[in-house]
Amino acid sequence: MPINNKTIPSLSGLILFEASARLGTFTNAANELCVTPTAVAKQIKQLEAFLDTQLFYRKKTGLELTTEGNEYLVHVSQALNTLAEASTSLQKQGQPIPLNLEIGTCFSHFWLIPRLDDFRSRYPEVTLNISINNERNIAENAIAPYDVAFYYAPIDSVQKENYLLFDERMLLVCSPGFLEKRPDCRDLTTLWDQPLLGLRDAPEFWENWQSWAQRSGKTYRTPTNMMVMEDQIAVIQAALNDAGIALAWDWHIEQLLESEQLIALTPPLECYNNAFFLSCSDNANRKSAQRFIRWVMEQLKVSG
Repeated sequence: MPINNKTIPSLSGLILFEASARLGTFTNAANELCVTPTAVAKQIKQLEAFLDTQLFYRKKTGLELTTEGNEYLVHVSQALNTLAEASTSLQKQGQPIPLNLEIGTCFSHFWLIPRLDDFRSRYPEVTLNISINNERNIAENAIAPYDVAFYYAPIDSVQKENYLLFDERMLLVCSPGFLEKRPDCRDLTTLWDQPLLGLRDAPEFWENWQSWAQRSGKTYRTPTNMMVMEDQIAVIQAALNDAGIALAWDWHIEQLLESEQLIALTPPLECYNNAFFLSCSDNANRKSAQRFIRWVMEQLKVSG
């Protein structure tokens, strides 16, 4: 007997309904499923309209299922469990699930690779295909060659399904060896005469020595001894090897500061214009992409 598809609501709505009922609030469901609370509330409202039935009482303390909602939850949970079990069974029999990541060198080097063993241990069925692109244009069309991309962009950039990872905080750092040779570098009035490390041909919207000086209330002048490099990894590596003072993003060097391989000369400075994001493309492998993004957000909560 054919299934009457017109009587079946959207699967995403059912998943959000189950999560909301189980977790007690739209916010908790949103956090678990890596969407916004507004999106959850909208989908639940659409599901209730489709069923012509109120599923929840919205209270200040959270959500409470109606009698009809309780009855519906039993069937929805059974159906979702059946689908999950069938999918898991097929995945065990089939090929690994590929996930195409397009990330920058800094995210790869400073953040992802040191934590990658944990992801692979938890999701051995997901095969990561990693490509490096430091110049991802987030305004490009949705048919993208990646499932999940990491990018640095203005904070007000509009992008569907993006997830803010790191606010932009910058500070000056050097190695203990450099500080020993040049203890006067702690006096920022001497900064522009110190050996400094910078980037060559960085995009215009990136923070740099001049914008850092302006935000810090320092008078900028052209440094007398600036060494420029191709990327931020080379800048940090040069700082580690006593070559000068680096302007660094705090999340790049968190572990280097903890291990005292680098010394902070200034506190982190909030910049507010830009931030670091993950984005899921419209043509992504949804299951593997959501697993990866959820894992990243969990890691941020643990380290944060």
